[in-house]
Amino acid sequence: MIAFICGEVVEKFEGGVVLKCNDMGYELNTTRCAYDKCNIGETIQLYTYMQVREDGISLFAFATREEKSMFLRLISVSGVGCKVAQGILSSIDANQLALALYNGDVKALTKVKGLGKKTAERLILELREKVTPDGEKMPETPQYTGDEQQLTGAMRDAVSVLVSLGLTEMDATRRIVASAQLGAVTTEELINMSFRMS
Repeated sequence: MIAFICGEVVEKFEGGVVLKCNDMGYELNTTRCAYDKCNIGETIQLYTYMQVREDGISLFAFATREEKSMFLRLISVSGVGCKVAQGILSSIDANQLALALYNGDVKALTKVKGLGKKTAERLILELREKVTPDGEKMPETPQYTGDEQQLTGAMRDAVSVLVSLGLTEMDATRRIVASAQLGAVTTEELINMSFRMS
C-alpha cells in the first residue's frame, strides 16, 4: 500500500494530476479538493489509495487524511466503487459528508451529481453508525494541553465524529475545545469550525 506520494506537480488533467517523484511520474485520480491544491511546478504531498483490478492498477489521491478516511468508508459500501466515491468527495467535502450521514440527510446527499436516493439511503444506513457519536467512549475530562474543561454533549459528539474521520482523540478534542471557545455551540457548528483549524 502506498500511503502518500510527495512530488512535483508536472501535469493536471480533468480528474487528476501527474506528480514527478524520484524521476518517475505518478498519475493520480484526485478529488476536487486535492486537485485544487495542486499547482504545476510546486511540490505537494497527497495521501493515496491504490486500487488493484484485473484490468489495471489505479492510484487515487486525497488532500487530507480525513478525506482518505471518508473515501475508504465510502468504498466499503456495496455498489460504491472508487470512481463513485471520488465523485462524491469532489462534490461535497469530507466533513460536510460526515455531517450529512450523521444527520441522515438524504436531501443533502442527493444533491451530489450521480448519487440517487437509494444509494444515499444505503450510505446512511451503512455508514451512519460509523460517524455517529458514542459518548461512552469519550472521557468527561479528556487529557488536553490546556485548561481542563468538561465537554458538553455536543462537544463529545463532535469529537467522536472527528475521531471517526481519522483524527486522534487528543487532536479532535483540541479542535473542538478551541471551536467552543470561539463561540460554536451545536455539533454541526463545532465540526465546521474545527475543520478550519487544519
